[in-house]
Amino acid sequence: PRGTQDILPQEQAYWRFVEQKAALICQLYGYERINTPVIEDAGLFNRSVGEGTDIVDKEMYTFEDRGGNKLALAPEGTASVCRAYLEHGMQNLPQPVKLYYIASMFRYERPQAGRYRQHRQFGCEAVGSDDPALDAEVIDTAWQFYTSMNISQLFLALNSIGCKECRPAYLDALKEHYVRHGEKLCPDCNIRLVKNRMRLLDCKKPSCQSVADSAPKSIDYLCPACAEHFSQLQKYLGLLGIPFGVNHRLVRGFDYYTRTVFEIQPASGGSQSALGGGGRYDGLIEELGGKPTPGVGF
Repeated sequence: PRGTQDILPQEQAYWRFVEQKAALICQLYGYERINTPVIEDAGLFNRSVGEGTDIVDKEMYTFEDRGGNKLALAPEGTASVCRAYLEHGMQNLPQPVKLYYIASMFRYERPQAGRYRQHRQFGCEAVGSDDPALDAEVIDTAWQFYTSMNISQLFLALNSIGCKECRPAYLDALKEHYVRHGEKLCPDCNIRLVKNRMRLLDCKKPSCQSVADSAPKSIDYLCPACAEHFSQLQKYLGLLGIPFGVNHRLVRGFDYYTRTVFEIQPASGGSQSALGGGGRYDGLIEELGGKPTPGVGF
């Protein structure tokens, strides 16, 4: 099928090499492997990733099985890990619970170089602590994974998008800004303005770039707790020696993110060449029916 690939025998050694590096780094940082099903209840992703996101609205493979259940091929890994965390009572273990996975993900995208409808993803999730030191450790885990394979000249793009207390005021300011420039917006952004304002900053259409560049910055609307969290994270990253810069347009593609969001990019590659990314999702476990439980991952 279009957007899929065969991994031939002569390519297997490279895949095993990368997987072994991932497993070694995870062992050093205290992560244990978890395997979740390739199919999940479609509602899991509607609730977590969010309606109004491109993944749920345009890219998710959904189908009804013979029992009438609406299922989806997993488009990402965090929601499945958090579902398993709740289903298997991991909230009763010492926190944070640190898990990693290497799994196939499925998104109905326009196939292009480096982007497939079925792709393999390596991810880590640390659930159960809101300490900014854990954000820094998660970022360092990803960073060390790349450097262990001699990938150098990397750059960390960083932002904080606040929490449920301070984000509403920012979204109101964002709406006011975009309404003033309504004549420049693409059709998708006119829909996002109503359904999912945070996604406005992520639009790649040329007509929307200048509007996004001049938009209000989320870090200017952070509550004291979020501002302190972001300040501490930057301090820890400085101590780790990880080069970073604040990118005010970085929001990531999922609704569950709160506070920290980040991407690791080649230093000269630009925002379209991100090697990986992630962030904090302090409301996701609660959204799935659990008690308020913070988490962060990539």
